[in-house]
Amino acid sequence: MNPLLLLRVHRGAAAVLALLALSASLLVAGLPRRFEAAYDRAAHALLAEDPAEATDLTVAMSPAVLGEHITGAEGFRTQDRRWRALVPPSLTPILDARRGDDGRFAAKTFGTPVAAFLGPEKRRPAEYVNLGWVSGAERRVRYVRGSPPGPPATVRGVPGHPELPDVSRFDIALPRAAAEKMDIPLGATLVLGHSHPVLARVTGLFEPIAPGDRFWRRNRDMAEVTTRPVAGGDREELTITALTGEASLTELTGEGRDLVYVWSIAVDPSAVTARDAASVVEGVADYRRVLGVEAARSGGGSFAEVLDTSLGRVLTGFLARLATAQALMFLVLGGLVAVAGGVIALAVQLLTERMRDALALARARGASLGQVVVAGTGTAALAVVPAVLAGYGLSFLLPAMSGPVTPIVYAGPLLLAVATVGFAVARVALAHRTPLPVRRDDVAGRRRSPRRTVLELLVVVLALAGAYLLRSRGLTTGVEARGADPFLMLVPVMLTVAAALVTLRCYPYPLRLLVRLAARARGAVAFVGLALAARAGQVGALPVLILLPALAVSVYGAVAGGTLEGAQRLAAWQATGAGARVEREPGLPPEVIEEIRRAPGVRAVVPVDKGLAQLDLGGRNVTVVAVDLGAYRRLVAGSPLKVPSPPPDTAASTAPAPTEPAQATSGQAASGQSIPALVSPDLAHLTTFEIGWHVRMRVTNQGVVTGGLPGLTTATSNLVVLPYDASARAGSRSYAGTLLVRGSGSGGDGLDGDRLRAAGGDLPDVRVVTVEESRRKIAATPLAGTIKDGFRIVTVALAGYALLTVAIALVAGAADRARALSYLRSLGLSDRRAAGLTVLEIVPMIVLTACAGLALGLALPSALGPGVDLGVYAGDLAVRAYELDLSTPVLLTAGLAAVAVAGAFLHTLTGRRRSPGSVLRSGE
Repeated sequence: MNPLLLLRVHRGAAAVLALLALSASLLVAGLPRRFEAAYDRAAHALLAEDPAEATDLTVAMSPAVLGEHITGAEGFRTQDRRWRALVPPSLTPILDARRGDDGRFAAKTFGTPVAAFLGPEKRRPAEYVNLGWVSGAERRVRYVRGSPPGPPATVRGVPGHPELPDVSRFDIALPRAAAEKMDIPLGATLVLGHSHPVLARVTGLFEPIAPGDRFWRRNRDMAEVTTRPVAGGDREELTITALTGEASLTELTGEGRDLVYVWSIAVDPSAVTARDAASVVEGVADYRRVLGVEAARSGGGSFAEVLDTSLGRVLTGFLARLATAQALMFLVLGGLVAVAGGVIALAVQLLTERMRDALALARARGASLGQVVVAGTGTAALAVVPAVLAGYGLSFLLPAMSGPVTPIVYAGPLLLAVATVGFAVARVALAHRTPLPVRRDDVAGRRRSPRRTVLELLVVVLALAGAYLLRSRGLTTGVEARGADPFLMLVPVMLTVAAALVTLRCYPYPLRLLVRLAARARGAVAFVGLALAARAGQVGALPVLILLPALAVSVYGAVAGGTLEGAQRLAAWQATGAGARVEREPGLPPEVIEEIRRAPGVRAVVPVDKGLAQLDLGGRNVTVVAVDLGAYRRLVAGSPLKVPSPPPDTAASTAPAPTEPAQATSGQAASGQSIPALVSPDLAHLTTFEIGWHVRMRVTNQGVVTGGLPGLTTATSNLVVLPYDASARAGSRSYAGTLLVRGSGSGGDGLDGDRLRAAGGDLPDVRVVTVEESRRKIAATPLAGTIKDGFRIVTVALAGYALLTVAIALVAGAADRARALSYLRSLGLSDRRAAGLTVLEIVPMIVLTACAGLALGLALPSALGPGVDLGVYAGDLAVRAYELDLSTPVLLTAGLAAVAVAGAFLHTLTGRRRSPGSVLRSGE
């Protein structure tokens, strides 16, 4: 028989099969590439959050550990080639070879105090001036005064310092801003170090040419003064690293001072992909171990930590996020593949049923089984193979599906074509093993195969075991070392398949009950319709296996998407603290506060004062937040924020706040009234205590606040929450460094950040953040967007496949249904009752499967439990429970059922136009 002739005769069924194969191939080849591209964007975005210099591989060794003293740039280059030769192969592809020597090598001292100042003595703060040389620094600075540092020299005696008979002198250059802040003029000479002192003469003052570039971000200690408060006093330590010339390396040794040599191996963040993230983490660990061994061997000491990089830490956190994203994508892709495969199998079954009479006739006329199989399979292959190739090629033409090519992109369409052709071979071979087989599927049932029963039980057991392991272990256990567990990532798909198998086994029992109830009724329509549904056989089994995963994945996607949006909204509110937050570290001027109150869209404003205070018990530092909790609760009413109730305050109504700051002494403040407060759990044992803040004040513990005050402070311990007027009660005045703003929205949102910034005078040190800006920032992460887009795309595709399943199921049973309706019409069945009979035939399958799919989709969040953590896409907020909003899942299920019923009616109306005689003569 000619397959082309069969293809032309049955072009309708073949066209449906080809369309399904094309769409499945397009999705299987395109979606993985889209997801992989999103994974890579997520990795690049996460690496971009850290400064590029922090993710570089920085090798730092002291001369003692290195085992030699480097006297010039060439020595650094020699060692650089040595370190690069030790880089593991997994890190080689991500190294950035575009950078020159600028900033790659450095020699710096650290912790070098200024022992004396040659010149007029005056009281000076604690100052540290380190010496440093960085390759290429001379090309990155512009001298505004003086000249570049010259070579070192030896000074024979320093006047007024007999303890310095012969001392080395280095020429140094300082940033102009640093010299002004530390009061070190041009030409000054400093004595650096107490033991083995050296002289440092300031020969030039410079400004960085490009302060924001990579070079100065890595060497920020040479461009800015580092300020550190001295414990137990009000003094500060000022530290700067002065620039010296390359010639100073000959005298800059590790004798008598702390010196470190630094080599920077640049990493190209854009070269790191999600697929090699795990190998990069392992490579960083290997490189750290190898460098430690080399350092111990060179310096003759013990193992030393010589590699400084945040690359491994950042990628380890990324792998944890990636594991969850991949599990969800496995769920949607697995459900899509299962549903698409089932629909294609149903279409193959429809095509082979249409060819059954022709192939049976050829078999009866002497055609061998092989010839019949080749003819039937060839027809299916002619429809499927070109469609699969077309879908594969189309996936590369669509920009929305561009991305890295993974093995599944090649294997997916190939397996799809092979599986479809193989199923066609099995269908034709089983149907035509013997010529003209006489068997009625509607009256002769098949016995269940023991092998099939065992296989189904195995699938159910594996799904339940996987769900248990997923709940107990999660997806991120050991992910940085071994990667995500593919078995656990397939658990959601296995659960849907197992539920479909259980539903298929249990499906006949409620149907038999309905048939028995219908048999007792007076009308025959219900009984005949349910009887046709009960004897649907394999044509009725496939829709169950298709519809249930489709509905389950769609419902789970709706629940997960709603939960993710809700968690992101809560995280945005907790990050902001109100509809908007305006803050300025020195404090907001009164005129700025009034302008913000009058800004468009502002409904209420609550001022806040916060800072660090010292507890009277052993100098313990605590975080203090002064806010009117009652006003704050009214400000965030309707939002997801939970604000504690204010503590009992009997003095608030009797002691009005002073209109002018009172100049009270510490003793007066301490003897004044006690101020009520809420404290964190670790301070709950304190009843009355004193803190030193703007002034000294006595505080009474009136309650415990757990979880802190998100948006106002990240502290959850050592926290004291006071009334806003606490400073005024203690004899000072109230301060406002932060404003919490309520907008016109239902929860206090709906504020325009640009308008608030304009109201604040667009001052650079005034920081404005709105809840909408925080939410957009959280939702803009590539992995979160990928999950939402993946669920949307797959839900639409699954809905389409589900509707096609219903349509194909109707068409596949059209011949038997038409024959039954024709006999019944000859007995007086009306058209209205015929339509009802068709609906009753299809409704049990739709309703039972839809209910099972809805139940499974709603149960999947509980079944998966903490194994799939959505909190990593909601600002690391803990998502303890899924939000079960039944509106979207029920609408999905009801919509599918309604369309199926409408399709049954439409099919009945179309079939009603055929004459009963033509139907009765068909096949005779």
